[in-house]
Amino acid sequence: MRGLCIARLTAIAESARISATLRRLTGPSESCLALMLLGCVAHRDVSTSEVADRGSPMPPAIKAEVHEVPFACEQGATSNSQGLKRLTMTQYRNTVIDLVHWVVKDADKAEQVIDSARLDDLPIDRRQPTATDPHGSFRRLDQAVDQAHVDETFRVASSLAAALTSQDLLSATVGSCATDNKVDNDESCLFEFIRRFGARALRMPLEAEDEQFYRVVYGSDPTSNRSAYADVITVMLSAPEFFYFVEHGDEEIKGEPGAYQLTSYELALRLSYHFWQTLPDDQLWHAAEDGSLLMADVYEKQVKRLMRDSRARETINELFADLLGLDDLPALDVHNEDPRFVAFAGDDLPSAALRDDVVQDALGMLGYYTWTKPAALEALFTSELSFAQSKELAHIYGVKPWNGQDAPPPLPEGQRAGLLSRAWFLMSGSANTRPIVRGVFVRRQLLCDELAPPPSNVAAMPPELSAEQTTRQVVEELTEQPGTACASCHATFINPLGFAFEGFDALGRVRAHQRLFAEDGTEVGELAIDTMSVPRVDAEDERTSTGPADLVRLLLNSGKLEACLARNYFRFTFGRFEDLDADGCALEQLRARLVESKKLREMIAEAAWLSEFQQRRFEP
Repeated sequence: MRGLCIARLTAIAESARISATLRRLTGPSESCLALMLLGCVAHRDVSTSEVADRGSPMPPAIKAEVHEVPFACEQGATSNSQGLKRLTMTQYRNTVIDLVHWVVKDADKAEQVIDSARLDDLPIDRRQPTATDPHGSFRRLDQAVDQAHVDETFRVASSLAAALTSQDLLSATVGSCATDNKVDNDESCLFEFIRRFGARALRMPLEAEDEQFYRVVYGSDPTSNRSAYADVITVMLSAPEFFYFVEHGDEEIKGEPGAYQLTSYELALRLSYHFWQTLPDDQLWHAAEDGSLLMADVYEKQVKRLMRDSRARETINELFADLLGLDDLPALDVHNEDPRFVAFAGDDLPSAALRDDVVQDALGMLGYYTWTKPAALEALFTSELSFAQSKELAHIYGVKPWNGQDAPPPLPEGQRAGLLSRAWFLMSGSANTRPIVRGVFVRRQLLCDELAPPPSNVAAMPPELSAEQTTRQVVEELTEQPGTACASCHATFINPLGFAFEGFDALGRVRAHQRLFAEDGTEVGELAIDTMSVPRVDAEDERTSTGPADLVRLLLNSGKLEACLARNYFRFTFGRFEDLDADGCALEQLRARLVESKKLREMIAEAAWLSEFQQRRFEP
């Protein structure tokens, strides 16, 4: 049977107008290396107390000078043809589950079939590091296929086939004609099953040659046979069309060699897998079946319907989780036996559940401003509402827990505002903050600036906690020595962004001083916190920031947040990195929608209106 699957894969690869190409990895206009050539030097910003002691005036408040960073849109520019994409493992699981429920109408029996497939044993997708994204980007970019994928998906296919053709379910799966003990209708029963089940499983109507292929799989004798039907299902669920997005397109677009408008079925798949991560439901399927999905008003109606469904929220949660790197948040209770950490945490010693609470806090905030109270990035980065639902995290924020339904409670005035003042960004899993990690995150993930890789001989270990210096002082001493390879990037483009958040400790608590501990947990003193820096959100901006509020204003004023989010959403949508030249029009359409509508939700929906979303490009 595996030989049949391999033969089928080979046939598809030879016949489809699909050419797998290497993704072009692009970086932003500024890189750390280029800026080093401009003469970046190490610096140290003085603390607020030092400025006051010298009698110098405090720096003026950062004024709102909002800029835009549009992408160059060259009409007629085209990106490389996209290779054959596989379903992510999330999409694969969802597809199997929904397909079983479509076949088996009895919910309890459907769940029994699904349980037999042991979907939890499937490989998981990972955020794969790349040359331009060493920490890994979206799971949707993971296109690895190894032996585990082959073995496990074949096992799932075989298990489902056996369960769906059991004595109890054969009639529901194939039709009553398979169990009526008549032989004169077995041939027509078989072909009807191949057409009906095959269309849904492979997500588009089968060609005559495909029907004949599966007829051969069944065997020469058309007599109803549970084992033969199981063979057909196994091969279908192991076919390239099940595991991959196989697109041929319709007619070639006039004046655009190699560009094809998607068929109604292919468009339905793009919509359902982008917004729901699963196969089309009946309503979307019928719109593809009768061709009405190609009509603008029907298409718009379907996009709005998909966006209203809770499955769209789950999908966008994956976007947010990958963008923020929430999977990278360490266990927060791992140091609960360390005397220094115990002394540092005090009454806030973390429980094992706190990590998940922190993740839900971040997703709750993002979900609130995307779906409940749709808003722009400004609200997301300046909000003073709490989305902590556990008592433990709410206590750290100084509020009552949010029930997830009523209006979120306000945080203590002036203490923290926006996404970057929340626990997911501030907690480190130790007694020490991570200003370097924070700075790199803002620079790369929020601004899409490229940083030169560190020297090969640099230790990857985080700076140690000191009993004599603040974390900032330790980091400056370690990375900002004049004339070193580290200083040009760290002192200018990494550390200043991270230092802005030193007013929060490693449990996300507000602080004005850093308490110092000996290794045995004895508190040996405290030192004033210094949050002033020159963050250089724009490379040539020399303005001084006094802390998070100033930094957020600089981020919002720069226009780079919208541009970077557009780039990240493009990657999530298409499962590849953007080409700034060829994809400029699509990137600008996403960015402009976010700026004009001032709603994250509108930009998310805008993906469906990109010409790249509705077309398929092949090598001309």
